[in-house]
Amino acid sequence: MRWNSLAAAIAALLATAAAAEAAPRAVLELFTSPFCSSCPPADALFTKLARQPDLITLVMPVDSFDGPGRKDPLAKPVFTDRQAAYAERRNSDMLFTPQAVINGAAEATGSDPGEIREGIAQTMGVLSVPVDAKIVGDQINLSVGGAGRANAKTGVITVLPYMQDHTEPMRGRKSVHYANLVRDIIPVDTWEGKPLKARLSARDFAQYDGIVVLLQAGTSERPGAIIGAARVPLSALRTPRAKT
Repeated sequence: MRWNSLAAAIAALLATAAAAEAAPRAVLELFTSPFCSSCPPADALFTKLARQPDLITLVMPVDSFDGPGRKDPLAKPVFTDRQAAYAERRNSDMLFTPQAVINGAAEATGSDPGEIREGIAQTMGVLSVPVDAKIVGDQINLSVGGAGRANAKTGVITVLPYMQDHTEPMRGRKSVHYANLVRDIIPVDTWEGKPLKARLSARDFAQYDGIVVLLQAGTSERPGAIIGAARVPLSALRTPRAKT
């Protein structure tokens, strides 16, 4: 009888540990550019942070530095717009790189691990709504919980496909390397504080290494705090290349 009780206790502890490991502690977004002289240390730091399983890191190259004869092939206006939207929500007109946004609610210099740790501490507990995403056959099933103790009662669900490791040769300079390089920001649905389920076609994302699902207060145009997040590796969907 004692053995059964001990086994049950161990199983409960393991289940709790697994759940805690699966739930992210923070979502870190880095706004960067290969033409920013201060950005390489931030890119390197985020490569290290990407190895921590309790952090979801997302790197977004902005096109703020693009100009005649100088264009970042990885930058997208949607990333620049997202950075500007964060600043607008903070009533700030200052944009800088490298900039880290923590849980959609705090900012830090992207190359400063101390500021990033402080931002994580300041926003601890913001990720309070359970978000789950699983591959089932040829679909990705999304499940978002109710508001519960979250301050926000409405928000938006977005999907961000990413490349886990990407090196891009730059014209006239060394290559840049990014970990968890975001390639798009895709609105999925609005959230009204009640449990919600959605389905996506897994094949639509087969060219990527994974997706991150974010539940975020505010709107797509004015994103606020990230109150739920999940990551889904998609390497299993990749079609093996034929040998030549």
